[in-house]
Amino acid sequence: MNSTDEAIAKAEAVLSRVTQRDVRQRVRRAGRRAARAAKYSVIGVVGVLLSAIVLGFFVPLGISGVMLTVLAMMAAVVIAVLFSREPDVVVEALPKSPIKALPNQTARWLDQQRAMLPAPAQRLSDGIGLKLEALAPQLQMLGENEPAAAEIRRLIADELPELVRGYGRVPEALRRANINGMIPEKQLVDGLSVVDSELTRMSEQLARGDLEKLATQGKYLELKYQGDPLG
Repeated sequence: MNSTDEAIAKAEAVLSRVTQRDVRQRVRRAGRRAARAAKYSVIGVVGVLLSAIVLGFFVPLGISGVMLTVLAMMAAVVIAVLFSREPDVVVEALPKSPIKALPNQTARWLDQQRAMLPAPAQRLSDGIGLKLEALAPQLQMLGENEPAAAEIRRLIADELPELVRGYGRVPEALRRANINGMIPEKQLVDGLSVVDSELTRMSEQLARGDLEKLATQGKYLELKYQGDPLG
């Protein structure tokens, strides 16, 4: 295989991985929206039926009333579908989120920022989102006041959002510029790589039950140093 064929094969492999990640994310988002739509539809339909039953005790509904009830149920389903979109996650609310819900909240917030990120950071953020969703079940038995919870909260409710927001504060024209020896886009990618590695470490230690080790081996993002243009 010559160098051109190898380059094409590598490019196809990268495209395949990126496409698969994108498809998985789209499927997850669609699944969450479908679940909310189904929930709100059931609530709306049941509400209309109960209202019709109560009204029927006092006023005979007749055929017209039944038709209106059916139309009202259809309208409830349509409204549920239209308004089933998840509300945006406000970054200021992340530190206040329960530790059990925090990974999924952070993953949703990170997904909201995806369009702003450069391509290498988008790929990293996709991977981080998957790891956050995988981390959520591991935190269901973790107490809010445990040191391990504080370590996880600091990383995904403070350090990660501040890293991404710091990049967003840099003017677009300067994101690839060398600022005091540092390039904001490279700093972002490096920082996200640190977060990605930390999430892997945390998940492994939670799986082993090494909560004390998790609480004492936390690493701070290198990009929080003084003089960091993202800060």
